Amino acid sequence: MIKNNNKGFTLIELLVVVLIIGILAAMAMPQYFKAVERSRMSEAVTLLGNIAQAQQRKYLQINKFAGEYTGLDVAPKGATGDTYHTKGAAGSNGFSIKLNAGSSYETGNAVATRENSNGLQYAYNLTRLYSGTGTTCVGTNDNGAALCADFCGLDSLAKDAPCCSDGKAGACEAASTTPAPTTPAS
Repeated sequence: MIKNNNKGFTLIELLVVVLIIGILAAMAMPQYFKAVERSRMSEAVTLLGNIAQAQQRKYLQINKFAGEYTGLDVAPKGATGDTYHTKGAAGSNGFSIKLNAGSSYETGNAVATRENSNGLQYAYNLTRLYSGTGTTCVGTNDNGAALCADFCGLDSLAKDAPCCSDGKAGACEAASTTPAPTTPAS
């Protein structure tokens, strides 16, 4: 009498398991990439907020905004001129943050542009008016527009259409009053 003592998995069973794992991974990867991009966006929003606060302090001191990072009391390490790249060189997988002094209190802003020399899945720009409290997001491709809609709390957003972080479609608005410059104590 011959005993059939086959233990283990058949090739078909192993292929089914690999197929199921592949399907689950394919469904999870886009969500993972979106979560990573949201964290990058949060970093840029924080930098823009810090720059806006530093520019407001500069405006109170000299009645105009700084045109370069060296004119700010708080600047990212290694920032010179009017443009800063968060990951070092231009075209790296980060942001290019450009200062725009503007011609008035209401027009000064900083713009963070997502950059990557290998192409972007999520392409978008973030703009923070120094005199405002919100951040404007503009998606320059379909995925960037979807990310901006999520950032602004909107159901959907067309490519190249702005939205404000306060939940409104359209660009964020500047503050309605200009602060008076401070006079130094003697």
